[in-house]
Amino acid sequence: MRRENICGMDKIKLVALDNFGSEKKISFASYLRENYVAKSLVIYLDRNNIITSMFFSSNSYGTVEWINGSGLKNCHKWESEDEAKSQSYLTRRYTAILSDGAADNDYALDLIIPDILDNLYDDNITEWIRDILQVKEYLVPVDLSEFKL
Repeated sequence: MRRENICGMDKIKLVALDNFGSEKKISFASYLRENYVAKSLVIYLDRNNIITSMFFSSNSYGTVEWINGSGLKNCHKWESEDEAKSQSYLTRRYTAILSDGAADNDYALDLIIPDILDNLYDDNITEWIRDILQVKEYLVPVDLSEFKL
């Protein structure tokens, strides 16, 4: 496992390459402050370095997952500040913005994914991810030597 601690950066950069037995994870992130991720992209690989899924998270819009063989799934948007305020005593005092339920793939394609891809530090990685998102199944092994911390 290699990690890089980057705070206050504008662009989403490679922050970790992790191994979990035969599976791997490539993590990209930008931070609003230390230990607070603003935007992220996490790519999960199987033992053959084939992408199993990618998880996109935007602090502005929400989250979505691309699953190899299925395409975009599990899109969720963040609730608005008004929605976060509720009638209970606890949430009135400790408001938190939470996932506000399912959103459709158009929401992900129009807002979440562009927010991530437009902020990636490397144009080659951006184009590679755009190409993958055009298909439901992607079986080309990832060359991990392309990712340097």
